[in-house]
Formats: sequence, C-alpha cells, structure tokens
Amino acid sequence: MKKLLIALLVAASLLVSRSFARDEKTALEEFKKDVAAMKAWADEKEKTFGADPLAKLHAIGEMVEKIKGINTDGLPADLKDAWTAVLGNFTQVATLAATLPNDPAEVQKKLTDPETQKAFGTQMMTIQKEMVPNMAKLKAAADKYGIEGLGKMGGGK
Repeated sequence: MKKLLIALLVAASLLVSRSFARDEKTALEEFKKDVAAMKAWADEKEKTFGADPLAKLHAIGEMVEKIKGINTDGLPADLKDAWTAVLGNFTQVATLAATLPNDPAEVQKKLTDPETQKAFGTQMMTIQKEMVPNMAKLKAAADKYGIEGLGKMGGGK
C-alpha cells in the first residue's frame, strides 16, 4: 500500500509539473511582451538621464533587476542560454557600477585617479570581452525568433 501511495504521489507530481510548464510558443510570446516592456522602460529611463554621462551606468542595477524578473521557462535553449549569459554580464557591470559614488563630482574625482581608472577600466574590459560574443548570440537568437528590442540592453535600439 505504501509503495502504491508513493507511486501515485510521484505520478501526480509529474502531471502537475507538466501542466504548469509553458510551451515554447507561449513562452516566446510572453518573452516578446516582456522585452517590449523592458525596452519601453529603458526609453523612459533615458529621458531622465539629462547631462549625466554616467547615468546609464548607474541605472544598470535597476535594469538587471528587471531582466531577472523576465520568465525564461519554456524558451528555446539557444535563446534562454544567451539571455542567461548576458544577464550574468550585466550583473557584473551592475556590481562594478555600484562601487561608484552617486554624486557626479565624486565620480569625476574618483575616475580621474589613475589607480581607479586602471582598475575600473581593466574590469570593464574583462566583462566586455565576454559580453560582446554573448550579445551577438542573443541578437542571433532574437532575430531567429522575431524578438525586437534586445539591442536596447547593450545600449542599441
């Protein structure tokens, strides 16, 4: 009786988990909507930057949180893997950006320091070396599935 109960529970959990899984078409449609919403948010956010040249860098942490909120369950592996890789890169940039002060004068002072310039620049270049091919993979997957707006993540359109 105990084995039968366990078998029924396992079977029920498999049925329930499959019923909650999103099919690829649904996942892609929802992903497209989420990306469009993120692009609209980015467009609005840019309007608030004004003359601050580092505003984009400071906003990246907020963008990362929005990216993390986008559901990737059910997406094709090439798109999901590229999305996850780019999210990792942007998380690295956000972590680095968080080390900068919010006051523009303090940022300017800090970034004119040769030691800071070297360390910050080296870290950004390391991230960029990984991000460029990851963004290319994401763009290729986005093009394949007809998803627009992902270029906004890398500062594009």
